[in-house]
Parts: sequence; structure tokens; C-alpha cells
Amino acid sequence: MSTEFDASGCLEIYESRVRLAIFAALGIVMTAGAMFMAGACVGVLLGFLGPPAKERALVGPILAFLIGTAGIILFGSITIHALVRWLGPRQPVLFMTRDGFKDIRISADWIPWSTVLSLKNYRDKGIVIDVDPDFVRKHLRLGPVARFMRTANGLFGNRGLWVVAFPLGISARELLDVMANLYRPAHRT
Repeated sequence: MSTEFDASGCLEIYESRVRLAIFAALGIVMTAGAMFMAGACVGVLLGFLGPPAKERALVGPILAFLIGTAGIILFGSITIHALVRWLGPRQPVLFMTRDGFKDIRISADWIPWSTVLSLKNYRDKGIVIDVDPDFVRKHLRLGPVARFMRTANGLFGNRGLWVVAFPLGISARELLDVMANLYRPAHRT
């Protein structure tokens, strides 16, 4: 399989600065909520918020503390990533040609249209792209977030890579139309 792509006629799609700022602000709120949750649980466990609880009553605060800690890690890392992309130099994140596409948020590798099995609009939030599993396994180096999301989605029976449309300067429907126009010629027999 050739990995050479014709870059002429390459469509570059940028992230919207306004949408990234909204995304970062929501991430800050979620991180603060997780910090409050974990902090309140520490207060309960150490007796700062009243007398120490009985042994059986400790399960709830310990579980809530673990969920709050996971929220701090998850939302905090997403917020930092969004802030870096928002405050950093503006660069395209999605490239599409008649030969394939590349979303640097998923992978630095090009994905040929011939390996794409289907395209689906997921609730106007993004595009689910079902890519040949052999190609993903052998040729595609997924980033850590894409790898995690692919695994998590697989647990719920969802296959494919997810191209998130929210931070882009284009709606999910418009993105699907553009992708479908480039995808169809590669699958004509």
C-alpha cells in the first residue's frame, strides 16, 4: 500500500479559537468541580467536616475521592491540552485530499480513503470513521487520547475513529459532506 499522497488540492481545516476558549473554560469548571469533590472527601475522612465516620460509612467518601482524583487527572489534562492549542500558534488540524485524510489530533499518519469502510455523523458532534482494522493495527500510529477513546468506545460496541467537530470551524454535517465527496470516488468499482 502506497503511503505517498498528492498534496495538491489539500483542504486544511483549522480549529476555532472561540470554540477552543469555550472548551478550555468548561474544562476549568470541570477540573474545579473534581478538586472540590476530592477535597471535600479528604475533609470528611480526616474529620475536618465533622466527627470521623464509622468504618462502614467510609466506603462512600473513599469512592468519591477516587472519582474526584480521576476527574482531576482527566479534566485537568484535557484543559491543559485545550489551553496549549488555544494559546499556541494557529495551525490546521485536519487535512483532506482526494487520496486520504489526516487529523493530527488522532494520528500524524495519513489515512487513505480506500481503507475507510464507512462514515457516520454521530449526533452532530463528530464523524465516526470506520477504518479497516488491519490498516489501523499495522500502519496507523494513534496518539494516546485517540488510543484511549478507541478502547473506551470499543467497550460500548462502537468501532471506528472519532473526528470531533466541536473545536473545528465547520459543523459536523458540513464535514461529513466534504468527507463523503472525497470518500465516494475511492470506493467506486
